[in-house]
Amino acid sequence: MARHPVLHAIGTFLLLTSAVTAPAQAGDRATASSAAAPGCPGEPWMDRRLPAAQRTAQLLPRMTLDEKASMTASLYDDRYARETLPIDRLCIPALRLNNGPAGVGSGGPVQPQTTALPAPLGLAATFDGAMARAYGEVLGRETRDTGRNLMEGPAVDIARVPLNGRTFEGYGEDPYLSGRIVTGAVKGIQAQGVIAEPKHYVANSQETDRNTIDERIDERTLRQIYLRPYEMSVKQGRTGAIMCAKNLVNGAHACEHKDLLQGVLKDEWGFDGLVVSDFNSCYDTVRCAEGGLDFELPVGKYFGAKLKAAVEAGQVSAANLDDHVRRILTTMFRFGIFDRPQETRPIDVERDGAVARRVAEDATVLLKNDDRVLPLRKGRSVALIGPSSRTAVIGGGGSVGVAPIYQVNALDAVKRRGMRVTHAQGMPPVELGPQPAIPTYALRSEDGRPGLTARYYKNPTWTGEPALTRVDPWIAIDPSGGPPHVPGFPPDGWSIRWTGTLTAPADGDYTLHLTNYRSASLYLDGAKLIENAGSFPSATKSVTVRLTAGQRHTFQVDWTKPGGQAMISVAWTPPPGLADPQIAEAARAARAADTAVVFAANKDTEGRDRPGLGLPGHQDELIEAVARANPRTVVVLNTGGPVLMPWAGKVAAIVQAWYPGQEHGNAAASVLLGERDPSGRLPITFPRSLADTPANTPEQYPGVNGVALFSEGLRVGYRHFDAKGIEPLFPFGHGLSYTTFRLSRLKVPSDRVSMDQVSVDVANTGHRRGSQVVQIYVGGADGHDAAAPPRRLAGFAKISLAPGERRRVTVELDERAFAHWDVDAHAWIVPSGTYTVSAGTSSRNLPLTVKVHR
Repeated sequence: MARHPVLHAIGTFLLLTSAVTAPAQAGDRATASSAAAPGCPGEPWMDRRLPAAQRTAQLLPRMTLDEKASMTASLYDDRYARETLPIDRLCIPALRLNNGPAGVGSGGPVQPQTTALPAPLGLAATFDGAMARAYGEVLGRETRDTGRNLMEGPAVDIARVPLNGRTFEGYGEDPYLSGRIVTGAVKGIQAQGVIAEPKHYVANSQETDRNTIDERIDERTLRQIYLRPYEMSVKQGRTGAIMCAKNLVNGAHACEHKDLLQGVLKDEWGFDGLVVSDFNSCYDTVRCAEGGLDFELPVGKYFGAKLKAAVEAGQVSAANLDDHVRRILTTMFRFGIFDRPQETRPIDVERDGAVARRVAEDATVLLKNDDRVLPLRKGRSVALIGPSSRTAVIGGGGSVGVAPIYQVNALDAVKRRGMRVTHAQGMPPVELGPQPAIPTYALRSEDGRPGLTARYYKNPTWTGEPALTRVDPWIAIDPSGGPPHVPGFPPDGWSIRWTGTLTAPADGDYTLHLTNYRSASLYLDGAKLIENAGSFPSATKSVTVRLTAGQRHTFQVDWTKPGGQAMISVAWTPPPGLADPQIAEAARAARAADTAVVFAANKDTEGRDRPGLGLPGHQDELIEAVARANPRTVVVLNTGGPVLMPWAGKVAAIVQAWYPGQEHGNAAASVLLGERDPSGRLPITFPRSLADTPANTPEQYPGVNGVALFSEGLRVGYRHFDAKGIEPLFPFGHGLSYTTFRLSRLKVPSDRVSMDQVSVDVANTGHRRGSQVVQIYVGGADGHDAAAPPRRLAGFAKISLAPGERRRVTVELDERAFAHWDVDAHAWIVPSGTYTVSAGTSSRNLPLTVKVHR
């Protein structure tokens, strides 16, 4: 689909998001219009005026054992995926799930094209619950528009380890911030009549050994850090579902953990929805059924027919099965799934694209801005450098992938704003492989142009005439769906063949890497050197060849995408010491421009953790070379989490823009040129080194002998840095503005009843409108809590002020602001004593502090 014009007025955004018409946040009564099959209207459970629980009570006794069992597991084959079959006899519709914490991803055999939102970590950086709700509304609307009714998300895994390959899918390192954002997102999703499913319950903190690792966590840490966001999603968001994780927790698999699923989630918190397994995370029918699992993904390996057999054998009680089915049916009634057609509808591209853009803008964090090099001045010359300057960074890899309806890159967006722009590639794009793609200068197409001849076929077998033939500069296709920049190409059922020549710039050994998901093959001089079936989310196969400088070799890569998600990257590791001519070209472009902007990126993914915190490839060298050429160098980071910045002191400005989704270019341009204030704040600490982070021993991460010890306890993220007195590169909550602010007159009511509200004056002391996030931190009672970190986030509020404007801001504190979990009482307690309440703009910038007694 061609790139669509995007709405960019704030007023339009507010109008569109406020004009949504959908079922109200779920209660006990369905609100959608009836869509019952013939013969159903007379049945009592089809009366939508009745409460959901009463309708279930009418329906459940009419079901056979086979029908009940069929409701407990998904189908997954070439016709069905993530869904149950409808039971027409009783007018029970299909429960149809889809993935998508960052946009509606794969649900059925064909992946739809939908709005690619910024990564959830970027959403957390907005520090804005209303924005989280708008984000959730897009997820919910498009889930319904694609014919689905349960969204597998949001993900609320606490960022314990910065190397975690899925850090970008969660909301950062703080449980209260995560809880606020997930609550907003859940309410937004469910306002559309779609069931939300926060995941992965609980303590899913690494991809390494994710199916087998046993996370050993003490009770207090589990309650205060890892369970807290889920508790808020249940009690404040009223989520309809929860997904249990692949890992073990204190010796038991998360999806059969009776204490956590039945005891904490269902009994203590009163969760009345359904628990869904992560893919292949149930290992025993009886233990899962009795432990609290209600629904198995992706197929009924242990539920479905196996659960029926267990009931017939007396291993699982009929009452247990009834409870699982009751939860599923009641949740479906609650969200109106019985009462409306389950059909597809056109997506409102402009409305949802406007939300994607606004989130991407508000997620942008200005980390550094020496000499006010930003915002860029219109009419001046700027060199845009780096592969992600002309290719939109949609998102990370794995099941989170989205096939975007359109995508906007930064180069095009900046050009449209009247800037004098030059561009230098700097290096090939970084995808999911171990190295950047083979550079364009080493490739020649069949007609001698830089790159490779690419033939795109609208079938998965390279047969017939290609639908499109062009020259691609390299082979690197993002996992977010179809071929990039191919308007009108189908998202599934296609194949590509790249042909041309490969020429080495110097003699030596070159290792060729083929990284892909879906089948691919690589040929050199007619010989098949690599064949890679491409397991999920991607797999790399490599071969080392001896090449002679200047000698041309015929080169061919075949890749097929029959359906679902896919990605491919063809890279090389050249001999040591080989200088990249693209870096020198980038430095020349930087030297000739008033300002140089380097876009640097990584590609985190489900299925594997990062090998380190450095930027992949030669991006550090590229940034250093550009900074030497132009002191007015800006670095824009599109990463899934913290990265090391050995060049931080040599550049003028640093912008953290996360994975910004399909509106990458428009959001980058509007912030860089000052059309929008960079109002994002860090939801995760950026360390100076990996050794500075909390889980920095093998016993803590990735674990020894299958066990990971959470021995850091409560000291996760900024709590660790504060407790140890370690100076981070950039602290949690940090973010600059294009204006300046002053906080004053912090007040905490003295009476305990009103102590959950803190007020502070905020003044815009600069010359531009801007936004500030007022952050409130609470320190524990004196002498009562040696295990606790010095302070924790207890509240925040985002405010936009005109130049010279001053406003009194009231911040609602977390209901647990002064509490901790007592392991003897197994309850939350508030010890009497003196607490500190501090206000500021990051965990390390707290100019106002008062003491309060409780």
